[in-house]
Amino acid sequence: MQSLAAPPLAAWGATETAATQLAGKSLQELRDFHKRELFSEYIALWDKSGIDWQYGGFFPEANVEGNPAKVTDKEMYYQGRGLWVFSYIYNHFERHERHLKAARLAREFLVKNCRDRKGYWISKFTRDGKPLEPSTNIYGDIYMVLGLAEYYKAAGNREDLNLAVESAYGVMERVVSPAYQHLAGHGDAHEPGTKRLGTWQHFLSALTPLLAHTRDEGVDLIARMCVRNIMERHWRPEYGVMLEHLDDRFEPFKPDPQQKHRVISGWHSIQAAWMSMEEALRRGHRQMFAEALQMGRRTMEKCWVEGKQFSGLVSREDPETPPVEPSSLAGIPSGALDDALIFCLMDIEHTGEAWGRDWYNKVFATGYKHPGHWRRRCLLHHPRRLFVSIEILDRMIARRGRTSDFLKTA
Repeated sequence: MQSLAAPPLAAWGATETAATQLAGKSLQELRDFHKRELFSEYIALWDKSGIDWQYGGFFPEANVEGNPAKVTDKEMYYQGRGLWVFSYIYNHFERHERHLKAARLAREFLVKNCRDRKGYWISKFTRDGKPLEPSTNIYGDIYMVLGLAEYYKAAGNREDLNLAVESAYGVMERVVSPAYQHLAGHGDAHEPGTKRLGTWQHFLSALTPLLAHTRDEGVDLIARMCVRNIMERHWRPEYGVMLEHLDDRFEPFKPDPQQKHRVISGWHSIQAAWMSMEEALRRGHRQMFAEALQMGRRTMEKCWVEGKQFSGLVSREDPETPPVEPSSLAGIPSGALDDALIFCLMDIEHTGEAWGRDWYNKVFATGYKHPGHWRRRCLLHHPRRLFVSIEILDRMIARRGRTSDFLKTA
């Protein structure tokens, strides 16, 4: 992997300074704060109006009033996410049969109605499972890999694990094809062969948890491909950023006034950093973790805008243009702040350096300055941040704020 001039491994994780406070709270207070958010605000919202108990699966968005959904057509893009959320909450937190039932009904509905003849997951369907669009949005397939792997842990049916592995191969077949154009979902379509950072990091986010349950060599190698594409290709050391798009040769596009192919997504970049760190933890690869950590730090520094009215992690038009304060709060995706908080907590847990604590405090204060901006109707970024934060804080509390041993030399 390309060197990021990261500090020697011995320098990271060697600190004996315990982190006892974050965001003006003790670690216990911060953990309990997130638990209240998770159960009293997030899960309570989805329990009220987001689950389709009649047919299975999830409505497009829950609402605080608990009213029936106005839009009942369903997209695979968030069905796999919902399967993951309710399987995860059952596996890791409160083992309520209601949550397992929501996951089971979703799984049964999706497997019965929503696969095509190739085994791909169709992208849009009616509430009762009649196809409306073919398998055009590949991210729906990625999230089904994520959801099925977590549901396998909850229900213990080997068929679900096999289906997750099969779906992972189905995604791989398409994204490595020279003809792949990203024609639908998660952004604009591209020229055939265009490589996109968001593809690799979202795919990796499903493969790492899947590999906790399978030793499938092919899946492991697909995960390695995703990491290599992120860290050796999209990461551009000459700019100190990750480019969102590369051409069919994995090279940067030349400037073109009609195309936005040199954009840097602060959100995708910080996700790519912490997801590569998570995969490094799974593999026990300390150097990979350290380099991904350095990429994330540079992303925070280069894609954070400290504005007069609005601050946060934003995109840049190209490597030469600095980040610009958006004209409204809508220009600061709350999901980007969710992922920045995950990254900073991982930094704190494994290095203990002041950098992570300072940035965590900044991102936390920025996000909770407008608490209504958090997308609690989201079935991925917000609950994932709450899940991961609680788990990291639990580990830190058990170590009395000391850093982990992962980066420490023997």
